[in-house]
Amino acid sequence: MTGTSTITGPETPDSSGSTTSRVGLLALSVVAVIAALVCVAVFGVQAMGAYATKDARDEATQAAEQAVLNITTIDPANIDDFRQRAEGSLTGKAKQEVLGDATDGDEKAGDEKAGETGNVLDVLAEAGENTAKLSARLLRSAPSEVDDEGGKAKVLVYVLTTLQRAGEPNVDQTRGFQVSMTREGDTWKAENVAGLEGIEYADAGQAPATGGGN
Repeated sequence: MTGTSTITGPETPDSSGSTTSRVGLLALSVVAVIAALVCVAVFGVQAMGAYATKDARDEATQAAEQAVLNITTIDPANIDDFRQRAEGSLTGKAKQEVLGDATDGDEKAGDEKAGETGNVLDVLAEAGENTAKLSARLLRSAPSEVDDEGGKAKVLVYVLTTLQRAGEPNVDQTRGFQVSMTREGDTWKAENVAGLEGIEYADAGQAPATGGGN
């Protein structure tokens, strides 16, 4: 029988050292992969937080814009529409200042409070349909504070208001508001509306405000 022989190549010098080196490279690769996964997880969480904050900022800003437009758009011939829009976008102090404390269906209580609370709805009701018509157009807005977790935000909103009286030229004015927003469930509402320049809800016998116009 002829014996079998195995042909092998020349041994590389320090083969044990090469094996150790390969193991070391493999370990470094594993560490690098783990580090990459950790980075993806960390930055992924941060990105999710950034997107959440952006969503909250956008939603709060849009709600603040709508709240200001709702309270600066008044047709004396359709006060119910004004009331409904205000109820949908206001809460807390802002809602009390605009709509008062009277509840729906408690007309007697509302009548007793008319003229005493100083809320916008009472003033409009007393003035009647001769009150000047007010409309508004959004100019610009910007959030100054946003607390997504706490559900709070502050937004600056500027609108161009137009006061319309029969037989008189329209009066345009730029108005600025700082709007404090709060989140109720999934809905952002204005809880405080601070006018940088106040709006006068004047009746037909009063002269329109002229300060702050364009």
